[in-house]
Amino acid sequence: MKEQESSDQAKALLKKYQEGKCTPEEEQQVLHWFYAQDQPEEEQLKEYQTGLASRINTKLEEQLFSESTPTVRRLTWFRSKWMVAAMLVAVSGCSLWMYNRFSSPDQKPLELAAEVPSQDQTFHNDILPGGHYAKIITPKGEEKQLADPFVQRLEQSSDQQGKNFLVDVPKAGSYMIILEDGTKVWLNASTKLSYPTHFEPNQRQVALTGEAYFEVAKDANRPFRINANGTTIEVLGTTFNVNAYHDEVSTSLVEGSVKVRKEGNQIIIKPGQQATTSLTNDIKVTATDLTKNTAWQRDEFYFDGNNFKDISLQIARWYDVEFENMETIGANSTYKGSISRNSRLSEVLQILALATGRKFDIIGRKVIIQ
Repeated sequence: MKEQESSDQAKALLKKYQEGKCTPEEEQQVLHWFYAQDQPEEEQLKEYQTGLASRINTKLEEQLFSESTPTVRRLTWFRSKWMVAAMLVAVSGCSLWMYNRFSSPDQKPLELAAEVPSQDQTFHNDILPGGHYAKIITPKGEEKQLADPFVQRLEQSSDQQGKNFLVDVPKAGSYMIILEDGTKVWLNASTKLSYPTHFEPNQRQVALTGEAYFEVAKDANRPFRINANGTTIEVLGTTFNVNAYHDEVSTSLVEGSVKVRKEGNQIIIKPGQQATTSLTNDIKVTATDLTKNTAWQRDEFYFDGNNFKDISLQIARWYDVEFENMETIGANSTYKGSISRNSRLSEVLQILALATGRKFDIIGRKVIIQ
């Protein structure tokens, strides 16, 4: 009886979403559920569920995916989750799971980059890869854990006007957020994104520290501005990556055009170019390898001429570790290759051992260069 009630509630919620009548909380619940589902067997699908899935997918395309994107692999997968989600209404136990999973106010913190026993005697222990995780801090100072992705939908209210949300992604985390204008932002580990409760009528402005990949929704009347360590990146609607972990800020353009400003200097870059600003306020424009600069967004480490310091920083952020004896590897040595960020740390270090001719060990959360 309880399962039937939950199933009826789930169907009603999906119908409400299809008609655009969900509250922000209900919409978030549907998003969470859809994102978590696995694709069912084809024989489980019936004509009603298939039709409903198609209608919901059409609605999603209109709301979130009307802009073209070069990130075909990730977004195609994301859309497919929506397409199969409605079909799962009829799958036994699914609706009950949905309400049990997301109706509880308490959430267990996700353990990122967990320490585990080593499967190889070369290492004292091993570390699992990071995962999708962030917390959001509201204008009132409240904190809560978020599932990936998060879609910002808020009613305008006077007490929130002019105040900001802060999305905080820790080491070993990554995260996707869709802002209220439809702009999609992927956040790398050790990254913070601050954005207003509502964008102003004449501009959209956010602040970034860390690294993020943006697909900005087009709006000719409201430029989108990113403030990153004293550098301002301004667009109307385009796709690009911003690396702002340090004083130096690098903007790599995938498509469209971007204006980069620092103090009194400004420049417009084209696809395939990178603009780099530094403490001197100069803006340096170079041709760039977009495959390399956006690899993290595809869940890859991609080393193409990186020196070991750059490589170790990427690994340290994703596995929440520290490297020791860095000075034993020459600063001018460069390495090429790629590996999935879903790998265990030991697998990454084994590849680096082949490239550097050095041995590595993992002791707790330290990587020892031998």
